[in-house]
Amino acid sequence: MKIVFASERLALIHTDQAHKLGLPFAVIKSAREKLNFLAEAPDERTLRGWKSLNYKIREGTDDQRQIRINDQFRIIFQINMECTPPVITILEIGDPH
Repeated sequence: MKIVFASERLALIHTDQAHKLGLPFAVIKSAREKLNFLAEAPDERTLRGWKSLNYKIREGTDDQRQIRINDQFRIIFQINMECTPPVITILEIGDPH
């Protein structure tokens, strides 16, 4: 799937400026790995199958999904399946609690 970011600030996760997101280094490293998993997935069914991602549809929303970075942090995103390849828009990387 193709990965796009909802803001330029979130796109910093793939750069040397990722520290400006205010996330711990371990979270940045893990988030990059999880983003690679998202990019490699051919469709949403694959994400459901990878139990280590803890893929979920967010409560109270129909179009937002999340995967776990660690116990505290999540990547929140939307999937547009009408495109080829499907497009994942990253909405937030952080602590949704």
